[in-house]
Amino acid sequence: MARTLQLLKESVERLISEQGADAPVAAFIFTQEDVFEMDENLDQHHLPLDKAEQVLDEIDSLDYIYEQIFECIDDQITMLKVKS
Repeated sequence: MARTLQLLKESVERLISEQGADAPVAAFIFTQEDVFEMDENLDQHHLPLDKAEQVLDEIDSLDYIYEQIFECIDDQITMLKVKS
């Protein structure tokens, strides 16, 4: 099952408690409003909630996305070292 906004809120509250309200963060949030198809007129057609949930659940579980993000973090750390 895809996470809910309530579960996300609880995770954020836990992180604030652990790291502080001013801790830096990079975040990407996709909701059911982001799950749509476009027709030939470029009109958006949102998928039904159950289908949107399936799509978001699959996206959330893709290791590839996390691997790419951590590669970007590594690249940025390397760039910081070169600049110093």
